[in-house]
Amino acid sequence: MRRISAALAHFCCLSIALLAAPAHGQDARPLQRGTLRISLGPDWARWDSRFGRGTPGRSDGSVEPLGVDFSTDSLGVEQLGFLAAPQATMRTVTGLQDFRLNLGRARLTLNASVRVMPLSVEMALSRRISVGVMLPLYRSRSEAFLLGPSSDTGAAAALTRGNVGFNPAWQTAGAFDPFRQAADSALLALQAQATSGPPALRAQAQAQLDAMLPLVCGLYVLAAGTPSSPTSLCYQPGAVPGSPFLPVAGSPGGDSIAARLARAQQQYENLRQTYAANGVVIPPFNAAYGLPNTPLDTNGLRQFFRDPNGPLAGESLATVVRTRLGDVELSARFQLFDRARFRSQLGLVARLPTGYVDSPHNWTDIGAGDRQLDIEATLRSDVVLSNELWVHSAVRYGVQTADEIDRRVAPPNVLVVPIANLARVRRDLGDYFSLDITPNWQLDDALSLGLGYQYYRVGVTRFSYTDPADEARIGLPANVLDQETAMWWMRAAAVLTFSTLSRHADGRARFPYTVTATHYRTFQGGGGKAPDASGFVLLIRAYVGVRR
Repeated sequence: MRRISAALAHFCCLSIALLAAPAHGQDARPLQRGTLRISLGPDWARWDSRFGRGTPGRSDGSVEPLGVDFSTDSLGVEQLGFLAAPQATMRTVTGLQDFRLNLGRARLTLNASVRVMPLSVEMALSRRISVGVMLPLYRSRSEAFLLGPSSDTGAAAALTRGNVGFNPAWQTAGAFDPFRQAADSALLALQAQATSGPPALRAQAQAQLDAMLPLVCGLYVLAAGTPSSPTSLCYQPGAVPGSPFLPVAGSPGGDSIAARLARAQQQYENLRQTYAANGVVIPPFNAAYGLPNTPLDTNGLRQFFRDPNGPLAGESLATVVRTRLGDVELSARFQLFDRARFRSQLGLVARLPTGYVDSPHNWTDIGAGDRQLDIEATLRSDVVLSNELWVHSAVRYGVQTADEIDRRVAPPNVLVVPIANLARVRRDLGDYFSLDITPNWQLDDALSLGLGYQYYRVGVTRFSYTDPADEARIGLPANVLDQETAMWWMRAAAVLTFSTLSRHADGRARFPYTVTATHYRTFQGGGGKAPDASGFVLLIRAYVGVRR
């Protein structure tokens, strides 16, 4: 089970990269001076799987469902690393050293779709030079369906449930106050008697204190965290929050807690009676410790993710729809060659930080761009082999500059990350490279068919804290976020283009325009988060001011 802190949390990077490669149906022909080209190229992409890396039982690069990291019959510390401390305490208070905190079965179905509506305008200043601007409008939809343990009472349903339920103090504030007050009084009384009580009973008081302290303070902290007063014997520097879960009454863990606490309270009561016989009064310790009666079910698991007072304090694991402006592009093209058999042009793009970055509090949010400055160089070339066959290629290299964002810091093998790990980080996205090759067959003077191949690779993203003190607070270096940020993929595409440019030049068409329909499919990838995506692009271009 791996990586949903990320994608959940790095779910966004898939959409950013989906549109990193240029649309098919483009060429290296120059525009006539004074020509205005208006383009609308809606791109519909969807994916519900990825090319994984390091998932147990699967080879690197194999296709796996997006929700594979969250599909387990025993959701616990392996997926929710921040529950390791409560589990260790539960082992202490139950006396069961092999106790495994188990929230029960979890099944997560994830799928995503992104529709981008890029509107671009390009003006030819001369036969060689043109400039343009592109405004991308994103509409993303991520669907998540979380199925947790069953709440039914049948034997089969019982197999899906875990061994813990919600801590009563998380649902009713102060539920454990009577126990904590009685525990403080009893422990302090034993400490006082061990140091200044009747000499004949001091050893018994100390022995009882030593026996009770790990159990009682463990229960104390599990219930509602460490006490704020240093006078309590359960106090420790650095506040430890209470556990969101406790063993269920009637389970092996719950029965062990009940039996061990009852035994400790009875031993304390026997000692209290001995003190009473010697004329010394110490407070009773018979407060109940209320364990949950029912384990978590689907509704409880969903509530845990979105509880604003819980350790995650995230948003609901459900369908998220966003409509946002992406990163606006400013471009310039310079025509290098325009010959009968060979055309080539150099393009420069500045991608502005106008997009929307995914929220660190939403587990399945998808960003609209990456909201930082990119500089990209593109070399487009056409090789004309005959009147019926020509090949278009595009080589692109992009440099992505650094920015600052909020992120929950954790390595990719942590399923979801608590709000306590939120920090401001400096993010330096990796540079990217793309190669696009499309042979085109000219079926007649207006219709052409192309078969495209596309390769894309992006380097490692580097993270560092903006405040160095956050590393000590969180206990992790920021560069754990670097892991599995590099990715690559290859795609195939079928391209059909209808163009009136040739007919317009001959006076046989009134309006010059092109329409290109492209269907693409990712067939191989790697890096752990490369989307197994397919999509459809409809590129419509109208030309204004074209001279015949």
